[in-house]
Amino acid sequence: MPLTQTMTRMLIPVAALLLSDALLLTGHGLQATLLPVSAELHGFTTAQIGLMGSGYYLGFVTGCLLTPWLVRRTGHIRTFAILATSYSAVVLMFFALPYLPVWLGLRFIVGLAISGLYMTIESWLNERSTSSTRGTILSLYVVINMSMTMVGQQMLNLADPLGQTLFVLISILLSIAMIPVCLTTSLAPAPIQNVRIDVRKVWRLSQAGVAGAIATGLVTGAFWSLGPLYARGLGLETRALTLFLSAVVLGGAVFQLPLGRLSDRYDRRLVLLGTATVGAVLSALLAVLPGFFPASLSVLAFLWGGCVMTQYAISLAHANDRAAPEEFVMVGSVMLLSMGVFSALGSVIAAVFMQGFGPAGLYVFAALCLSIFALTLAARRRVHVLPVHDETGPFRAVADTATPMAFELDPRNEDAVTEKAGPPD
Repeated sequence: MPLTQTMTRMLIPVAALLLSDALLLTGHGLQATLLPVSAELHGFTTAQIGLMGSGYYLGFVTGCLLTPWLVRRTGHIRTFAILATSYSAVVLMFFALPYLPVWLGLRFIVGLAISGLYMTIESWLNERSTSSTRGTILSLYVVINMSMTMVGQQMLNLADPLGQTLFVLISILLSIAMIPVCLTTSLAPAPIQNVRIDVRKVWRLSQAGVAGAIATGLVTGAFWSLGPLYARGLGLETRALTLFLSAVVLGGAVFQLPLGRLSDRYDRRLVLLGTATVGAVLSALLAVLPGFFPASLSVLAFLWGGCVMTQYAISLAHANDRAAPEEFVMVGSVMLLSMGVFSALGSVIAAVFMQGFGPAGLYVFAALCLSIFALTLAARRRVHVLPVHDETGPFRAVADTATPMAFELDPRNEDAVTEKAGPPD
């Protein structure tokens, strides 16, 4: 069968869902860029904006825990509609009520809603894919997320961040995102199952993997909450600011698969050690060089994104290498929750650094976190050598915002079930 026909047959069952995902991520990408800029223009301090970022990540973790209950109660389509509608309404409330206590609560709701939407989309993709198509569908899903996030970031240039236009535009995109899902004739997926959380077991399985989730959470949580403030602190206008943020995302998208494939061939800890070390150096340069050589900012941002935005997926792959197939969902859940909790902490701690060091404090904090992670990996490799015949599963791209249901997309889960069931009688 020709490749185009194969791709068409593969994508038809999930086309409406991926279209909704594209619209959703466009609005979410604009929201994530707009709110820090708007908050600064409203007079919120760096510490307060960092606290709002923490509220978002705490909401994200809460959403991962509550969404399975909501799906079992109302079904996937209604859950998607409930969460997208709530998100759409909350965005308009940001414009109407620019007060710190209100924004803290609203950021929590946004985090809860977007994590629930991710979980709903990913469980649906799992239901509509097979073991032979899951890798391609998940990779396409990651590409859509990154691409549409960049599109949303660039939409900040369309209007005044203090005006209502951009907030209304986000609300429109989120509302329209419900239409393809609500019109789809595909069968609803099976209910999301509860995921057992065993942090100690995952820590015993892969200390390097959990450390990677923690380091990634600290650094990326700080970046997404305070990156726009760093750019504005350098004196960048809106267009240059969005180019800087998009360069980071583009770097993560470009380097994700090459670094993942490299980690398939060599010890994943070596790849993480290399990206952490280079990321720490680039962080130091981003703290110093843009003040002297502004033209270097986009290049450094692209390379920094390639090092930092790719670490979570490789850390997750390393943790799964040590786990049994039936443990993949539990491992993914613990890794995600670890990253979410430390993303909340990273937003607050980085804000303190920025108050002490100015805009460069964001990357001083990143350099410190990545250096500690690199030293931890180096020490870990000295005392813990992997078996000579260590078998690693093939790397699969995964967004650093993936919910536990993303790990049900791994076809190795089906292999495990088949092995347990044994041959037919």
